[in-house]
Amino acid sequence: MSAALFSSLLHFSKLLGFALVIVGVFISGVFWSKKLPQSPPIPEHHGERSTILPNPEPEDFFPVAEFRQQSAILLGAYDRFQTNPKLYLDIARAIDKRVPLFGLVNSEAAAIAARKVFQRAGMPEGSMYFVPLPANTVWIRDYAPFFVRREDNSVFMIDAKYQSRHSREIRTRDEEMANTLADLLDLRIRSIPLIIEGGNFLSNGDGTIFTTSKMVGLNKEFRFNEEILGDLINDYFGVRHWIYTPSLESEPTGHLDMFGAILAKNIMVVGHIDPAVDPENSRRLDAAAEYFARAPTSLGPMQVFRIPMPTKSGEYWRSYTNIILANGILLMPSFSDVAPAIEDAAEAVYRNLLPGWEIKKIDCDSLVSGEGQLHCMSYNLPKYVSIDGLLKKAGVERRKDREPRIQSVRIQ
Repeated sequence: MSAALFSSLLHFSKLLGFALVIVGVFISGVFWSKKLPQSPPIPEHHGERSTILPNPEPEDFFPVAEFRQQSAILLGAYDRFQTNPKLYLDIARAIDKRVPLFGLVNSEAAAIAARKVFQRAGMPEGSMYFVPLPANTVWIRDYAPFFVRREDNSVFMIDAKYQSRHSREIRTRDEEMANTLADLLDLRIRSIPLIIEGGNFLSNGDGTIFTTSKMVGLNKEFRFNEEILGDLINDYFGVRHWIYTPSLESEPTGHLDMFGAILAKNIMVVGHIDPAVDPENSRRLDAAAEYFARAPTSLGPMQVFRIPMPTKSGEYWRSYTNIILANGILLMPSFSDVAPAIEDAAEAVYRNLLPGWEIKKIDCDSLVSGEGQLHCMSYNLPKYVSIDGLLKKAGVERRKDREPRIQSVRIQ
């Protein structure tokens, strides 16, 4: 590396406000890379209580990719449902029972009240099931556990620490939710001694995960450096590569899902901001897009496409990458005061990259002040996880004539 180039990179690192070691990782390529043995083929599984579906694709061995087939989607409802039931009605209408939806609430009384709202709105039975699963906030993506499956067909969940020790003391139900969910799904759960927030942990289902460098900073509290973090991520999740980039300046969550989304194992979208509007974050996004394009996949380097970022609403950030992927349906946030041309351009990106998928907009004005959108409030269950326990908790009698309809869609 020439002295001039190094000087420029050092200047860039000072602008970003990150330690040189982080920027060194940022410019050098894949930070963590470790080859794993190839997984053997999975035999067809027969049994009365199976959580494994027959003949899964190899990607299912890695942390779940959201563009893959799903058995259900959980939505954080809680207090948000009381103040804006229309949001959940809109989501249910858009999904149209393509995949079972479960709205999570704090009590059985709240579940009964939510069912009545859906009935009064004329929604068909099974549009959304409501399950008492106490939590402090609707942002289930960040505190819910992760799914992992090993070569021996065993499926279990990994529960990471959530935020700082102080936050865990305040939001105890968020922290404890993982154990309750594991019981409902009849899965074992394993704890990892790291802070990992789901909105900042995106998998391409092909052995690579993507985060922002916020995850590095959060885990310094536990004296974990990048090498130890990489070892633990590899050991617990079985991934081959961990790639991270600086988060957006002044964006409070620090999460990747506020400016990035993975649509296939070799396709990713990254936000774009006009440099005349926000030069610093425009530079960060351009650099992130260039960096992610060097990520390895089994189909070659990651293909990165740019998508416009909506303007901020006052001090609050908004995003078109904070999406829900639901078995061939993509739900994209929509904002009433954003120019239609910008929203149309964002929608066009998804339509071009996902032929055969339905792209539907959901009004997210009410979520903006909570510093999250659709991805933050949702949680995907992979196709090989049984939802029997959730249905029972929702008061649904499991009969063949009332089997939740999961429409099969070919997803690459």
